[in-house]
Amino acid sequence: MTTAAVLYLGAVLFAVGAFGTLVRHSAVGRLVGVEVMFAAAILTFVTAAAGFHELDGQAAALIVIAVAVAHAAIGYSLSAHLDRSP
Repeated sequence: MTTAAVLYLGAVLFAVGAFGTLVRHSAVGRLVGVEVMFAAAILTFVTAAAGFHELDGQAAALIVIAVAVAHAAIGYSLSAHLDRSP
């Protein structure tokens, strides 16, 4: 795949994640949409880094992965806690 094709794929993934975040009514569905948007950002960072032969995009991707993991852990634990409380 060319760099442009992968960047277009990242844009489509981001749009799907944004659409899923706006359409879903449940908290878990919205979290999944946000995680898809994080995946699209990671794909874009890594593709741009490979295209420009720099490591900055890969470092940014690692930061985005760390933020996504923290976001998922906190979001899913809050969702589970709210489902249990009366």
